[in-house]
Amino acid sequence: MMTKLRVLHASPTWFSPTSVVGGGERWVDNVRLALSAGAPEIEQAMVAIGEEPEVSLRGQSLVRVLPNQRGLRTPMDAVSSYLWREFENFDVVHVHQSLTDFGAYACCVAASLGKTVVLTDLGGGASPIMLQGGLAMADGIVSISRYAHAMIASSVRSDSLIISGPIDTDKFVPAATKPANPSAICVSRIMPHKGIDRLIKALPAGLKLKVVGRVYHDAYRAFLGELARGKDVEFIHDAQDDDLLGLYQSSSVFLQASCITDVYGSVQLKTELMGLTTLEAMSCGLPVVVSSDGGSLPELVTDAQFGAVFTNQDELQSLLTRHMAGFWPVTTASSAARAHVIQAAGLVGYGQRLGTFYAKVHAQKIKSLQGKSVAHSYSQ
Repeated sequence: MMTKLRVLHASPTWFSPTSVVGGGERWVDNVRLALSAGAPEIEQAMVAIGEEPEVSLRGQSLVRVLPNQRGLRTPMDAVSSYLWREFENFDVVHVHQSLTDFGAYACCVAASLGKTVVLTDLGGGASPIMLQGGLAMADGIVSISRYAHAMIASSVRSDSLIISGPIDTDKFVPAATKPANPSAICVSRIMPHKGIDRLIKALPAGLKLKVVGRVYHDAYRAFLGELARGKDVEFIHDAQDDDLLGLYQSSSVFLQASCITDVYGSVQLKTELMGLTTLEAMSCGLPVVVSSDGGSLPELVTDAQFGAVFTNQDELQSLLTRHMAGFWPVTTASSAARAHVIQAAGLVGYGQRLGTFYAKVHAQKIKSLQGKSVAHSYSQ
């Protein structure tokens, strides 16, 4: 039987319009849901940093927002001395966005208090403090893809768990009836490294594309608007979380064209450390088309039955044209995509695996501390 643990999720931001509406923030929410489903014996809460202190309840987890005492505009660099007090009553502190200034500070605080420290990089920051020794303070590392883990592997000295997901497959379900006409969807923040320009350029005449996501780069959004002239492209920037299911269900294929080198020549190595919306779409029974240079995205396409990876513009256009004509994918794609996500990233299984990992690294930490205590007593 799993040892009862108290786990605190520590993140500089949280999933909210008043903080950040992004994949990393949504991931932390999903992890808490997964633990509630798969390891309900674990008590969990979350702490984040904001402009004003607040307390709320999300599901069965208390979320406390502490005031930013550093005064910097970049949320990833925020810190609060109140973290000492928040960490006190927990066994395991899981620090999210661990390669930021927040991550470095939180890791040091947790380690100094003797807590079991678990770290995850969700794409924010590249702190030299953490990459040049700080990650060695971790008792465990949770990486959200093989691609993400490879970027930090040389600095890791502890046990690691590489696991994609989790996805609420009870929420993201296929439509009762398929859409009458082929329709593509991309759910992504509007930023150059998301490669949405590649989708619009390859879009064949007669195929509708819905681009769903908030604008984080105004010049790029204007560029996309120019590319979309004369094509059936709908931009949806104000969709709420509850709107996503209907948007997925009214589509017939999901597209994600994230890239390491964007249209402006800028390089973003962390373009996609997992691809949460790709998994959500698959849970809704959508076949997916992803980019070969999209970081971890190719890892999600484990079967050509429900997914394809494109390497250039011609391949993407050919896939979309074949989809319009009904030649791709095979008729079993929808059920295969959903079955894969349930097995690989469903809440219960994910929560069980993560809960077991927490218990393992915490037991190792306790054993290590006991060993040091005995060694110290003999030295007296």
